Amino acid sequence: VCRELTKLYEEIWRGSISGAIAHFEHPRGEFTLVIEGGPPPAPDADAASDAARLDAAIASMRADGVTSKEAVAALGKRFALSRRAAYAAWVRTA
Repeated sequence: VCRELTKLYEEIWRGSISGAIAHFEHPRGEFTLVIEGGPPPAPDADAASDAARLDAAIASMRADGVTSKEAVAALGKRFALSRRAAYAAWVRTA
């Protein structure tokens, strides 16, 4: 639990929630909770098949004469990619 970050009375307290409640008996100021994340995800076996589907979709769009602008928009929607990532995939397969 962090209190009054970047201010004169900055305070950082580590412990359990019940301990924080006891420590901050009369809370004042702005608080920030920092929560530890979980372990990193395991490598996804489907990543290779996703890349293959993306490449196949791009090849199909190129064969159909789709413009890069149209393709980037469609790829972004279909594969949940940012415009930058969709464009990078489009250029990579040129």
